Amino acid sequence: MIHNPRRLMTDYERREQLEHDRREARKVALWFVLLVAIFAYCAVGCSTVVPDRVESREASFDGNDQNSGVIASTPAGFVVTAHFRERYNALIATYGGDFAPPLTPDAGLAPLGDGRWRITKQHMVQFLTMNAWRKARLEPVNK
Repeated sequence: MIHNPRRLMTDYERREQLEHDRREARKVALWFVLLVAIFAYCAVGCSTVVPDRVESREASFDGNDQNSGVIASTPAGFVVTAHFRERYNALIATYGGDFAPPLTPDAGLAPLGDGRWRITKQHMVQFLTMNAWRKARLEPVNK
């Protein structure tokens, strides 16, 4: 049968058309609700959890002195203890490859005698960076 747009629909045809339109509207509403739910899950459920940054509130003990192994600041850098040097070299063993050029043991350190060492300002910054990575429990990139 050829469809004639001017032809009047019977009651049966109107009911069938109305039921068809309702089914289509339900499908569209269901897809809309599903897409909103997926968007909400991705916006909230998939967010990255970032741990709090560890911040030191006071200097650590180096022997009986609470100075973190830093004895003095000089124009050439910092005077540090032998224990500081051990901590610095331990961090270099873990994170030294993450710098360009890679750090080697005793990089930037010069002996002063009596168990004291001088570390340059640049290497002190690198020590502080490695120490922050250690506190954040970050894995070295280039081990």
